[in-house]
Amino acid sequence: MEIYAKCYRDPLRRGLGLMLRKPRPVFLAGVNSVHTWFMLGPIWAVFLDGESRVIDVAYLRPWRLHSAREATGVLELPGGEKPPKKGDVLEVVCV
Repeated sequence: MEIYAKCYRDPLRRGLGLMLRKPRPVFLAGVNSVHTWFMLGPIWAVFLDGESRVIDVAYLRPWRLHSAREATGVLELPGGEKPPKKGDVLEVVCV
């Protein structure tokens, strides 16, 4: 499955891509936890391993925190989208 996302290697510089009027996917490399503090709406947090395989999927409402120890990256999707399933292999294309 191919997903187009805004990519960041430094989670502190990721901006607020999911808080825009038209939310878009955001990929955070080298991250194994996310939070939704100050977010306006819910998101799907898709945790990926080193081979881009989905190892965990979490639906997070604002003011929540979730992590997956073995994750090497997190794909944040707007809450209205359908997330991939555990075991799926993703190809994240940075735009």
